[in-house]
Amino acid sequence: YEIKNYTEYIVGSEETEPGDGYTYDLWLGPVVAKGNMTAAELGKAAVDGYSNHYQSIGQASTQSLLKSDAQDGFVPLVNAFVTAAMASGEKAQVKSAASAAQSYAVYDNKDLGHFLTLYSASTRSADVKAKAAALKAYLNGTLIAHNRVNGKYTAANSQGLAVYLPGYSFNSDYNELAWAKAAQWDDLIKW
Repeated sequence: YEIKNYTEYIVGSEETEPGDGYTYDLWLGPVVAKGNMTAAELGKAAVDGYSNHYQSIGQASTQSLLKSDAQDGFVPLVNAFVTAAMASGEKAQVKSAASAAQSYAVYDNKDLGHFLTLYSASTRSADVKAKAAALKAYLNGTLIAHNRVNGKYTAANSQGLAVYLPGYSFNSDYNELAWAKAAQWDDLIKW
């Protein structure tokens, strides 16, 4: 979110990247072969080259391509979901879904789509279900342009975007992020 106004696309990993990092031949080979790529094509080549390498050596990995300008439309949907979730009073369901959602090496990082799926399955609130469905549809249909997962990660559990969902204590440094200032996700965490 900090760099959304400076680039068209962002490539990143939900999981901590393995030690090999990027294998540039698998990423840049298609770039050189085609020549003049769009930003979207370059980002997709980066995701695919990275994922193809880790898949070939049998190592788990995640990698996504996000549309930077889609983050502006993402914020209102996040805020609507947070408002509905908090209004439901279902703290136990939120905590349970957060605890069970796909986590990564940094345990407080959880897959947003998986969290929404788990919470939607347990809530009694029609409003929460509707807001979670709208957020998930935007996440998978607009914000995430391309997502690859390998190994122990599945597309159902690692859908392309990890969020901060701490299990025990809130890191106050989070308050300084542009994301925390623009969206109400931190309100849900603190709640």
